Amino acid sequence: MTYKQKLTKIGNSVGIIIPKQLLESLGLNVGNEIYLVQVQDRVVLDKNEAASVSPEFLKVAESIGDRYSKAFEELAS
Repeated sequence: MTYKQKLTKIGNSVGIIIPKQLLESLGLNVGNEIYLVQVQDRVVLDKNEAASVSPEFLKVAESIGDRYSKAFEELAS
């Protein structure tokens, strides 16, 4: 499921509101730590510390995903 959220000013910082439904489905609560990982032009939130993956590998994986997206969609349905 995709959620569209706006960045919100919180004091001198910027925050994002995570919908309750998403928090519940991930088993997250106030005070839990999460990890933010930059993957090319994306930000990934993770409950567990991510293993480091080389940017080159991620670029290849993304290009494969783009190239075969229709095939992956058909396999998923």
